[in-house]
Amino acid sequence: MGNRILEGSLRAISVPDVLTFINMIKKTGVLTLRQGDVVRRLFWDRGEMIFAASSDPEEALGNFLIRHGKISQEENMRSGSLVEPGKRQGKILVQMGVLTPKELWWAVKNQVLEIIYACFSWQDGHFAFEESETAHEEKIKLSTSTTNIILEGIRRLDEWPRIREVIPGDRLVPAPAPVEGRDKTARFLEGEQAILDMVDGFRTVREIIHLSELDEFETLRILMALCLARYITIPQPQGGGGAEDVEDASALESLVGSYNRIFSRILSSLATRLPDGAVKEFAASVPGEARSPVLDGVGFDEGGCLDVKALLANVADLSAEERQSALDGALSNLLSYVLFEASRHLSPEEKSAVYRMAGERTAHLAQSGRPPSGRN
Repeated sequence: MGNRILEGSLRAISVPDVLTFINMIKKTGVLTLRQGDVVRRLFWDRGEMIFAASSDPEEALGNFLIRHGKISQEENMRSGSLVEPGKRQGKILVQMGVLTPKELWWAVKNQVLEIIYACFSWQDGHFAFEESETAHEEKIKLSTSTTNIILEGIRRLDEWPRIREVIPGDRLVPAPAPVEGRDKTARFLEGEQAILDMVDGFRTVREIIHLSELDEFETLRILMALCLARYITIPQPQGGGGAEDVEDASALESLVGSYNRIFSRILSSLATRLPDGAVKEFAASVPGEARSPVLDGVGFDEGGCLDVKALLANVADLSAEERQSALDGALSNLLSYVLFEASRHLSPEEKSAVYRMAGERTAHLAQSGRPPSGRN
């Protein structure tokens, strides 16, 4: 273990200040940031950040790749089941032919930056820096200077509220605005023009993010700018009640039902391999491991299903656009975790059957207009 030279509360010292100080004193080591159950570790080499890791499943490489449309949920689950010491998921995806080495390089660097930028919003928590003589070994390292990362993190922190005001949901469908209403003085860079060209009145915000070569924040920032310049329009979520609420609840119940059938099959398979008490212990622990507010107070019943009413209550305060997205994302993450843990106990035949069934279910979700997601 290294020498702990810096420690404190994020209530007293902000994340940008902590990063700036380590950059200034040119130290090598690991900065650990903790808030609740989430732990993020930022790795340093002589005052420069070179890598980052997170305990949050939402920030795992597989879910990052799903969010950016690079892999499917089935490919994420299949590659995740092959992870073992010394063999990471990214390398497995390249071996499977799902990613090219260039795509993996891009994904790891941007996933690491997303983890770092996510730290900037933490105003509570604990930090500790442990100095070491040598830097953490990684084949893919950040090349962006720490100063630029800090400046970008602060900028993003300032802009997020405005982005959410203009684009309150990722299932909204932007449309080109009438030519006569546009700001004729606007000039676009290549990346901005590419985003504008993707707005066709049919693609959702989430689909545009998937197609974009830019990261999620930059894509949303450009969509916001295009909207403010009156080059596109973004409809605002409509409030509603009565029949619309019934339709929404029915869709959510159907979504949960699709996942419950998968969970029930997995736990039934485990029951043939593990003692009864072990299966119950596993079923009781996994919702908490997924670390999502959507799953708060929710557990599996004896049939291996989650409580639909409890899940719907946990997303009730979200907008109609956000409810389905949040529920799908939380259940998708939970499924990934359950499959990964269960695969350690199942026979090859059982594992193959469960993964095939899960793949069929997620494909069905996608065909019905609910693309499997790792976050939202």
